[in-house]
Amino acid sequence: MRYAVSGRRWSHAVAWVAAKGLALVRVRVVLAVATFLAGLCLLAGCGGTSKLAPTTTKPAGAPVHASTLEPVTVTPASQQLKWVIAAINRGSAPSPAALARHFSKSFLHAAPPTKLVAGFAALAAEAPLGLAGLLASHGDFALQAEVTGHDGAAFRATIVVSAAAPHLIDGLGFQPLASPISSWSGVDASLQRLASHPSLYAGYASGGELHALNGTAAGAIGSAFKLYVLGALANAIEQGSVRWDTPLAIHNSWKSLPWGDMRLQPAGRKFALLHYAQQMISVSDNTAADHLIHRLGRAAVEAQLTALGNHSAARDTPFLTTRELFALKLAALPSLVHAFASADTVQRTRLLARVDRLTPTLAEAADWTTPRFVNTIEYFASPSDLAHAISLLETESHHQGLSPLRQILAINPGVSLSRTTWPYVAFKGGSEPGVISLTWYLQRQDGRAFVLSIILNDPEHAISTFAVASVAEAAIDLLAHA
Repeated sequence: MRYAVSGRRWSHAVAWVAAKGLALVRVRVVLAVATFLAGLCLLAGCGGTSKLAPTTTKPAGAPVHASTLEPVTVTPASQQLKWVIAAINRGSAPSPAALARHFSKSFLHAAPPTKLVAGFAALAAEAPLGLAGLLASHGDFALQAEVTGHDGAAFRATIVVSAAAPHLIDGLGFQPLASPISSWSGVDASLQRLASHPSLYAGYASGGELHALNGTAAGAIGSAFKLYVLGALANAIEQGSVRWDTPLAIHNSWKSLPWGDMRLQPAGRKFALLHYAQQMISVSDNTAADHLIHRLGRAAVEAQLTALGNHSAARDTPFLTTRELFALKLAALPSLVHAFASADTVQRTRLLARVDRLTPTLAEAADWTTPRFVNTIEYFASPSDLAHAISLLETESHHQGLSPLRQILAINPGVSLSRTTWPYVAFKGGSEPGVISLTWYLQRQDGRAFVLSIILNDPEHAISTFAVASVAEAAIDLLAHA
């Protein structure tokens, strides 16, 4: 779960961090939350923007992580880490002046304050954070510590500071720690503590269930809907109506809210369909997804719901663009929201003309920190549906002309896994307040391939993204030994 920004040569302390298994050679700045979040969020910060707004979260259950730790002594590195934790817990974004007092110029050059604050915002959803203890240290200027959040979320925090006073931060990372779960019943129990409607499916990619918890129960899936858009693109390429290199111009009316930066591209600038697909899957770019939906046609994506085995296709029709989803959740009057939520497919299609006249804004999105219409206005599938979809897409990638599919699906593996154990990993996630979905295709070193999909819904509370990720890593470890 790493987001790394290239920079200058490592100091001795940073080289020590790399030796500890974080694979950070020739990387100066690390914000380890963003790659994972970018791969699953519908909205920037999963409900937060530059404002670190507190969220309503499900009360914490029993902890899901424990480790043997040493006390954290007072050093320049530990003092700066304590400041970072306190800044996240305060619930408001640090000012540029405050960031300049604590981070080196090279750090802030590689990770501008806007990106740094976005990383803080993602971690603020796990607040209050606490410093549990020391995992490893290298003198006074580099350490790894365990940091805990609500709902049992636990992180390995890595920090490197300069040797010269005032010991500014040169490197910073937060990596979720896997839960010490050794059975599927332990996975189920942990998921049940995290949300009111948990579900999971694990099986062989070739067919055959290994374990399920409400595996065929449909739930809201957030950005995982983009698997069906990718399927529509693959089908169009296979049919010969478009190519991977077919150009598509940016349309202002097709731009959506972040996650993703393609909304910042000027109207008329052209990109290949391959680029749109890569952005849609790797960083879950909503504008890229909407452009593909418009180019391929809503009906083409709806056809893929059936082709890829979605048993909730009727609930996903008409297939919404992300702009339309945001318009309903952020900008629509309650009367329109109620009418759309209670309408059938034909009536919803007619109502889209009213929805499309709305323009959702980032200002409206800033207050979206609690669940909205999770059960009615969303994209829906079951864990077994998503597992089947990602498996079929991987199979299609072996068809003539579709090999880029395999690369696209593997750009963002979701979590940090051993490539010795898992030489190929495909992933797509989805998240908004009250919704988390995580779906993997995992090829083991012995050639066996598995699928794993987890969907958590809670219409009343936000869900701890990192606690879910920790449980998911434990589930993947069970598959490693299946």
